[in-house]
Amino acid sequence: MKIKNVMSTPVVVVPPYTAVCDVARQMDHSGVGSVVVSDGQEVIGIVTDRDLVLRVLGQGGDGQAQVRQVMTRDPATVRPDDDLDVAVEMFRRSAFRRLPVVEAGTVIGLLSVDDLLLRVNQLTADLLRPLARQISTPGHFQEG
Repeated sequence: MKIKNVMSTPVVVVPPYTAVCDVARQMDHSGVGSVVVSDGQEVIGIVTDRDLVLRVLGQGGDGQAQVRQVMTRDPATVRPDDDLDVAVEMFRRSAFRRLPVVEAGTVIGLLSVDDLLLRVNQLTADLLRPLARQISTPGHFQEG
């Protein structure tokens, strides 16, 4: 299965000079926990709600700091046509929970560990549904 079949869209992208208070508002408005930082040509960072808490609030900072000061720089990225195995291996080797999905230098989605877990649960349910119907059918077990 390909990453493009599991990734989340749309993704919020901000320039590096955006104030962290504006990033937090965009996260809240969009209902997301992370934002990709781009200089217009490439992904240069990613910032999560946890980063804002620990690297800004936890350090006594204010909301006027620029996101480039608190982002994780040069995040690993994946391509939409990569197999999910590529992302699983990246997640396994690192502490990342989110990977920007990039095509021709443009962020087109975000793949998270949560996306993978939801997909696995969906596949499991799809596999078990016919079995559950068969087991629950009256007369299924007949003596032979």
